[in-house]
Amino acid sequence: MSGPAFDQLLRQLSDAGVRFVLVGGLAVNAWGVVRGTKDVDIVVAAELENFERIARVAVALHGHVQGPDVLLSSESSIAARLSQGEQVVIETELGRLDIVQGLDGVPAYEELRPKAIEADVLGVTIPVSGLEDLRAMKRAAGGTRDLADLEDLEAAHSENQ
Repeated sequence: MSGPAFDQLLRQLSDAGVRFVLVGGLAVNAWGVVRGTKDVDIVVAAELENFERIARVAVALHGHVQGPDVLLSSESSIAARLSQGEQVVIETELGRLDIVQGLDGVPAYEELRPKAIEADVLGVTIPVSGLEDLRAMKRAAGGTRDLADLEDLEAAHSENQ
């Protein structure tokens, strides 16, 4: 693999009917702040069928989840890990997919989705976290990159404050 193909990864998720909201670096980009990112961060609907759709996409993209003592690469094992409600990072041939769930400051899909916007991200129209939710998640995370994103978002959208 020469590099991430996040556009193709987003298209695969969308085409598979995965119910998700984009958060993280690509969501920051969708809100007009250009910066690089190393993964696709999404919050997903916590439903078995949705976990199965994600797992199907992951396996089709030769994806796996590295556990503490095991490598998960089957649809059933990935779906089972997702159903535990914890953050799951799936390495795929198109790049890294971070299923952000169970973290402090990250609302559930059902809370994020009504306030999400539909946006074109890398040529794919998908739900992107609303600006206020994105800001709140960045504040809660509190890392150096998160705080820089928050500052950049506030500068880009100062008329909305």
